[in-house]
Amino acid sequence: MHNRINLVIFSSALHDSESVIGARKALFEGIRRFANLEITYPSMLPTGRPALEGLIDGGRTGRLDLRHEANRKTVCFIATGGTEEIFKDYVDVLPHPVLLLSDGLHNSFAASFEIQTYLSQRGIASTLFNAPLDYDPVFFDQFAQELFGGTGMPDAPTPSDPLPRFSRSVLKAFEKTRIGLIGGASGWLISSGIDRETVEKTYGARFQDIGLQELEAAYAGTAADDPEVERIVARMEGFLTDGRTPADLRDAARMYAALRKICTQYTLNALTLKCFGILGSCRTTACLALSLLNDEGIIAGCEGDIPALWTMLYASYAFGEPAFMANPASSNRKECTIDFAHCTIPMKIVHGYRLPSHFESRTGIGIAGSVPSGPYRILKISGEKLDRYYETTGDLIMNTNIVQRCRTQIRFRFSSEAEFDRFLRVSKGNHIILCRAAGPGAPSR
Repeated sequence: MHNRINLVIFSSALHDSESVIGARKALFEGIRRFANLEITYPSMLPTGRPALEGLIDGGRTGRLDLRHEANRKTVCFIATGGTEEIFKDYVDVLPHPVLLLSDGLHNSFAASFEIQTYLSQRGIASTLFNAPLDYDPVFFDQFAQELFGGTGMPDAPTPSDPLPRFSRSVLKAFEKTRIGLIGGASGWLISSGIDRETVEKTYGARFQDIGLQELEAAYAGTAADDPEVERIVARMEGFLTDGRTPADLRDAARMYAALRKICTQYTLNALTLKCFGILGSCRTTACLALSLLNDEGIIAGCEGDIPALWTMLYASYAFGEPAFMANPASSNRKECTIDFAHCTIPMKIVHGYRLPSHFESRTGIGIAGSVPSGPYRILKISGEKLDRYYETTGDLIMNTNIVQRCRTQIRFRFSSEAEFDRFLRVSKGNHIILCRAAGPGAPSR
């Protein structure tokens, strides 16, 4: 077989290697139908780092120079979330344009979006291939043709649209907004930084830096029998699943109470939290806390993602709707659908829920919400000055239940193939915001 592929696997050590690699047998077999496949790990590259610094590693070391292998294609398989910051260390030793491959498991698709946007910002050409969840043989035929058929790669990422003019009421709402940035941004948000000074000057909104230590102290100071904690436990205990206990729920409720105290202390009406930063120190998650805050009108996002939070604020100010901050999880071009998933969602959006663990850490409390079908809007405000905009509408057609995925899972159908393709092309970073759209059959506000 003349076709040869070096598949460089980027996979976070937060995910166990047996699950990550074992779940991809069908993917590897599909590639082997048309190419000799060589599995490569970042540690084998010239700037390789050991596995203990955050990567699942193949156990082999070396100094492969992939840039000069003219008769072999190098494809970077972004196998899990949490690999984006690590990927930056290898950009200069990868062949350009960069070929990215993702699939529908372990936040692979979402991480690939962030990486693709980062490459675009640096002026590095890239192409993203996303394998459908069922690993349809048609995908592998198209993949082979695009890699080796001489037909050229798909269109490169394109910038999102200019920001539309905000209404006076929206501008006034932003002017009164005070946003808490608790712990800063997660390291994997490599394309989602903003020019805070310009944003504050343009909109009048104010950002407040708050250390994780303050939240940890507030959490430690919240008693397990706090009346607010007791109220939440009594209301939600019957929805625990996945081996979660009332003690787990009590800790998640304490996190809500702690965040609520910080909002009062700093007069915040919005916040975003570096939520993975509290897993070790507090031994719980903020998924439930963020959901409850959103229900109260305090717009709250996770992972320290400011563009995502800003978009959630816009959804509230412009449309009066609570928003679901989600990861793209998988795509199906035949059906014009994208699956989205995350472990937190405002309860106001769902019409039922369960409380399992958080997906990646298998700790704390996550939310597996059942989201009503109907017309929905996808939004994302992005760019260093928050001056780029993406929007489309379509239909939420079903909820899914896939083990290797965050807990709330939905399937969104685009209005056309053109809109589906535009979603994949536009550079907008990792997280996407969904909210209900007006129209026949839409849920009432």
